[in-house]
Amino acid sequence: MTEKRYFIETWGCQMNEHDTEKMAGILSEMGYRATDSVDDADVYLLNTCTIREKAEEKVFSRLGVLKKVKEKRNGDMIIGVAGCVAQQNGGDIFQRAPQVDLVLGTQALKQLPEMVGRLHGHQGRQLNVEKDPDNHLFPSHVPKRGTSIRARITIMEGCDNYCTYCIVPFTRGRERSRPWQDVVNEAQRLAGMGFKEIELLGQNVNSYYSTVNFARLLRELQAVPGLETIRYVSPHPKDFDREVMETLRDCPKIATNIHLPAQSGNSRILKRMGREYTRELYMEKVYMIREVLDGIPFSLTSDFIVGFPGEKEHEFWDTVTLLDEVGYDRIFSFAYSERPGTGAVKHADSVPQAEKMYRLKILQQHQLEIQKERMGGRVGKTANVLIDTVKPGEEFPLVGRTRDNILVHIKAEVGSPERFYGRPVTVTVTGTGLHTLRGELCGQDPIEHLWSPIAASVG
Repeated sequence: MTEKRYFIETWGCQMNEHDTEKMAGILSEMGYRATDSVDDADVYLLNTCTIREKAEEKVFSRLGVLKKVKEKRNGDMIIGVAGCVAQQNGGDIFQRAPQVDLVLGTQALKQLPEMVGRLHGHQGRQLNVEKDPDNHLFPSHVPKRGTSIRARITIMEGCDNYCTYCIVPFTRGRERSRPWQDVVNEAQRLAGMGFKEIELLGQNVNSYYSTVNFARLLRELQAVPGLETIRYVSPHPKDFDREVMETLRDCPKIATNIHLPAQSGNSRILKRMGREYTRELYMEKVYMIREVLDGIPFSLTSDFIVGFPGEKEHEFWDTVTLLDEVGYDRIFSFAYSERPGTGAVKHADSVPQAEKMYRLKILQQHQLEIQKERMGGRVGKTANVLIDTVKPGEEFPLVGRTRDNILVHIKAEVGSPERFYGRPVTVTVTGTGLHTLRGELCGQDPIEHLWSPIAASVG
């Protein structure tokens, strides 16, 4: 019997990438093998994202290409749409793209084996976009993880914030947290498999609560032997409290790259967005972070939306001045795009597209100047780096990230760079780009523990 093969194409966030690992694990347990060629796939899944405008158009454009692949195989190919576009559009996908056999919602991953089985049994197209309040309780042994030293763990799903621009509460549902013991057990299992870094996932990760809060969960994970770094995405400013920051201060394995999504620097626009804080309250969080982490290297990043309905020019400039006041290491910025079903759709006072793009350009150029200065300030300082990539024969054979998540390319006169893979090293920063650093290895041996006291000399 010919071995069946699968191909999964993933668009979107880390949560989508981890959902792909889950689906890959399910298909592997069913006897399928991964393929790098779409033409060879017996099952092709498109794991989609709908956070940005025109996401649906891109999905259906891609499905048009796959229709031709399926025709070449005389229809002997299962095409499935998963993720947020599947959840949002449901059975309408079959109407627009009859070549699709399977539509799998964000909370239906566990149903994938039965749905594929029914397709093999010629039981017709399969659709499941039902809500499953326990979908976040996914068997931890199933996800098919990569070969790097980094692994992801879902700790919660869903969002209760209902920001007026965001579709996530409608595609991912209300907040649901995993029991903290399950999270710790999975982390222990991954550490035992050789993973050195874990990334905790959730739509609003710091609102996690399951008899213990997010800060306590981080402290429990700090105690897991074998782990070097614990990262997390994505947080909400309203849930960033002093207890979380004191945990980062006291627990050296917890990463100090702090993502504090502002979205706007103007309080009236923030209220329209449903963000539940003002500019002043946001800055109080920033001051608190600086106070608690004084002497510890950390980076601040943020998300911004320009051209939100009703945003006046002077309100946009409030966002520009927020960049100066905070001094972000990086930002992720977008022009507002309407998402069907969200609260912002009711606002009729839209900003012209040309004006939105103009404002976006100004914001991004302003951030580049700030970023150049902040990155340049790291030159000459010392940092500890966990090596996650080795490139023998190159001038900078070692690559890794600092505790505050800055990528570093490291020059090292070593005969066998492979021995550094998955190990922490001490580096002197010698140069910088906009997003990465260059450095030289201090000494020829990895250090015993990653975040040693030397880290306090950085930043």
